Amino acid sequence: MAKNLLVVALREELGGEAICELEQLCDICFTGVGKLRAFEATLAALEAGEYANVINVGTCGSSKHPFATVLRPGRVAQGDIYVEGLFATDEEIIPTGDADVAIVSSDNFVGEETPASQLKLLQPYDCMDMESYAVLRAIKFYASRHTNTPKSYMLKVVSDGADGSVGEWSQRIERLRPTLLEATKSLIEKL
Repeated sequence: MAKNLLVVALREELGGEAICELEQLCDICFTGVGKLRAFEATLAALEAGEYANVINVGTCGSSKHPFATVLRPGRVAQGDIYVEGLFATDEEIIPTGDADVAIVSSDNFVGEETPASQLKLLQPYDCMDMESYAVLRAIKFYASRHTNTPKSYMLKVVSDGADGSVGEWSQRIERLRPTLLEATKSLIEKL
């Protein structure tokens, strides 16, 4: 069986019981919130062990998909670097994801204060989070320096409308945990 690394921003996304269950199936890396933390923690975990697969799971916001929808992004964009009204970096492709599902990662929450120019840039994406782009870049950076290239997988569950309503996240995650756990276990079993 291939050795798998599960990368998750926060312990709360899985909950204690699910963590114990998943630790029997794979190694788990908790990164903390944000792209810099996600990059550093993912890279450190990859350097500490040799993995065949890296699975980034967690919650995301989406104005296109309803609450509790499970998404498997096949495209990831860096959402915070802009040049003349466009994202300054190209999308990253995840061959193991759904090609028609795209996620954008930002270190900023989307809310009433988000400028219209930024909202317009986010419209083509199915969902957004704060770590996916950095996790994928850490995997690619690791692969550029080592002979093994772990396969990348992403599994996101919609927790909010990407509208600044994240204040209720801690209550929503209680309802989302079973969905996230089931989807994660199902993916790991297929690997």
